[in-house]
Amino acid sequence: MPNLLLVTVYLFSLFFLPSFSVAEDIKPFNEGEELIYEISWFGISAGTGRLHVKDKIIKEGREVYHIGYYANSSELFSKFYKVEDMAETFMDTKGFFPWSFKLKVREGKSKRDVETIFNQIDHKATFIKDKDEPKTVSVPSAVQDAFSSLYYLRTKNLKVGEKVVIDVFEDKKNWQVEVHVIKKERLKIYSGEVDTVLVKPLLKFEGIFKRKGDLYIWLTDNRLCICEDYRHEWG
Repeated sequence: MPNLLLVTVYLFSLFFLPSFSVAEDIKPFNEGEELIYEISWFGISAGTGRLHVKDKIIKEGREVYHIGYYANSSELFSKFYKVEDMAETFMDTKGFFPWSFKLKVREGKSKRDVETIFNQIDHKATFIKDKDEPKTVSVPSAVQDAFSSLYYLRTKNLKVGEKVVIDVFEDKKNWQVEVHVIKKERLKIYSGEVDTVLVKPLLKFEGIFKRKGDLYIWLTDNRLCICEDYRHEWG
């Protein structure tokens, strides 16, 4: 595969977006939200990606959002580089922090299985990678995982020229991820045009993306802040 594989991911379909009455507090996301993306490689369809806020469940006595991420290469693309990635986070509906995180990566010959169990009360995280021994470390209050941080970002008030700093636990370490708010931009997608905010996270770890090239994310410029588009280089 090329060292710099430019993959552009466009919003393909939004199956369900919850409605809110005037009296209700608008939430950045809710159960049932599903975003499907088309993944392209130099203009060629390479597969699909899906972000899904599945449902609310009770985990360790707390109500959480069960959120999943799935990426699969197309039948043609799979013949020379098969991708079957999955990540899921269980995010507290009140505090918007995760209680557990799982990642399964299958990209070509590369395989990786990761699980993190968070104790947000005692500020501990237990990290398990493949068949390695679990490791428990101290973490900051309300720390995020590599996946939940995207949804946590959607709870923030984003202002051009400023940055948001998010505490993230990944790969047995604590990181402070800076997300720079670049500009507002009107983005054309398959269903029309939307007002968006362009942000650039400065990643220091691999997470659910390989740490090569720059990652840009477009978010809709409203309080719902639905993710519309992201672009990233895969190696």
